[in-house]
Amino acid sequence: MHKAIHRRIMWVLLVLSALVVLLMVRLAWVQLVLKNRHVPGREYTLAQMAEVQSERETVLDSGRGRLYDRSGKPLAGETIRVAVFFPEEQSARYSPGNDSIQRMRRLASVLEVTYGELQSRISGIKEPLVWPADPGSKRPLALTPDQAAAVEQLGLEEVRVLPFTRRHNEKLSGSQWMGYLSEASKEKAKQSSTGLRVPLTGTDGLEKTLEPLIEGVGHTEAYVQVDARGNKLPGSKIHVKAPGNPYYPLSVYTTINKKLQEGIEDLVSGEDLKEGAVVVLDTATGDIEAMVSFPFYNPEQISPEEGEWNNRALQAAVPGSIFKIVTAAAALEAGVTSPDEKFYCSGHYGKYGLTCLNGKGHGSLTLAQGFAVSCNTVFATLAERLSGAQLQTTALALGLGRDIGWQAKNTLGLPVLRPLAGEQPGTIFTTLLPDDGGARVQAAIGQRDVRVTPLQAANLIVTLLHGGEVRAPRILQRIAFRNGQTLQELPAHLAPAKAGRVSSATSKLLQSWMRKVVTEGTGSRLQGTRWPVAGKSGTAQTFVKGVPRNNQWFIGYGPADHPRYAVAVAVENVAPGSLHAATKLFGQVFDLLSASSGE
Repeated sequence: MHKAIHRRIMWVLLVLSALVVLLMVRLAWVQLVLKNRHVPGREYTLAQMAEVQSERETVLDSGRGRLYDRSGKPLAGETIRVAVFFPEEQSARYSPGNDSIQRMRRLASVLEVTYGELQSRISGIKEPLVWPADPGSKRPLALTPDQAAAVEQLGLEEVRVLPFTRRHNEKLSGSQWMGYLSEASKEKAKQSSTGLRVPLTGTDGLEKTLEPLIEGVGHTEAYVQVDARGNKLPGSKIHVKAPGNPYYPLSVYTTINKKLQEGIEDLVSGEDLKEGAVVVLDTATGDIEAMVSFPFYNPEQISPEEGEWNNRALQAAVPGSIFKIVTAAAALEAGVTSPDEKFYCSGHYGKYGLTCLNGKGHGSLTLAQGFAVSCNTVFATLAERLSGAQLQTTALALGLGRDIGWQAKNTLGLPVLRPLAGEQPGTIFTTLLPDDGGARVQAAIGQRDVRVTPLQAANLIVTLLHGGEVRAPRILQRIAFRNGQTLQELPAHLAPAKAGRVSSATSKLLQSWMRKVVTEGTGSRLQGTRWPVAGKSGTAQTFVKGVPRNNQWFIGYGPADHPRYAVAVAVENVAPGSLHAATKLFGQVFDLLSASSGE
């Protein structure tokens, strides 16, 4: 009897021991093998999911590299101070015997909301909450120094003032050259060092071009330990965890003047303009100081179908009469005309259906006068003396019909660094037929196949101011480590054409004629600008969805006596017969430049 009982006990102990061993083996298997496997249907591993169950975090900084303007002002990756609310302990209660309620009321006043609104947003939160700028918005409220100090002085246990790096401020912007971010692919997400968060990757503009350099090495987060119900564990502290790398994220210094960029965006916003761009270049270096594209875009809310994220400053459009600069240069270089040659304009050229504006004749005029009043008859006559090859060669020599943006090979670990990767080369002739006089005439006045980008147009002015020497417009100047040490300088360079260059004499002559455009010709409304300016107007006939429309242009430089800036304004998709908005905006841009220079 006793033996049977002992035998049963032994078997029970053996079974229990086997179960314990199996449980230990299973736990070891989970801890050593399964912890790095992804949970079915989730992006995380078992170890990461266990961490998620015990901590609640909010990302304060994605770790992505910063973009700055030429003076070090933040363009993307600005650090602000925000109020972060963390889950409370389960036992935490506001009782009449303490002053927590009063402090919360003062906090509501600091955040400029009612006490009820504050309570409705933070009551029962299970994850850290970065206080938003607006109800329902994900955009954090940037605290002023006084607000930040007031929140800290309240000494509330579950509220912290912390640094937060916002990529953009959600303001509609004309800085399409900067680009935008979107969620990374699953393959890239697995390779990312950003932990549990799905990383964002550059999808356009500099964000995409510089992605290998600015993607970062990990994010900074604030976290708190919680129980299974999401309540803060008693006695646990709020922690901030950062990669701690002294070299990253990198700092990218552009050539952009932030104040000027935003000033031009304000000017554009004040006008009813559908599409176009404004480009401002430093005449000494060819650096891009402002590049505004419209309609504006919100880098935080991209609509692929709308296309407002396209940078129109890099997209080629029909240029109209600004191309007469090229035609005049080709004719002067070929020796088929002279500045004082006399022409006669009746208003109708007599061939190809070509007329001057409204069929009105200019009468007898010289080449210089024809340039000032943009006479089609004069330039059609010159085109018939030139070959298509001569027109095309001159355009290439002046930086048109080809990529001219700054680029460098084998730089910063990249085979080719092209900050303006979306730049279109434009065209002069799609098919060059030597005997097609009509094609040459239409091209000579900037119609037919001719396409020019606003960036090329502004750089054309810089080229003439440098005696025919083409510079490569630059938007990046330096890359630095987080500690301020320079990683790489990106010096300016030239962009010469294989066919050679336009002479200095021709360049100077065209500059003088551009001044006549303002004093005697189509740009006379610019005589009232604060600085004396020079330039060339253009109105191109085009079609948008089968409807006749115009592209308006004005390109030029100023001050006329000591040039500092070259500006190209393109206003596209304008109703025929409209006032010349490009000329008006050109003048406004130069008044802004004058005011910002204190002259």
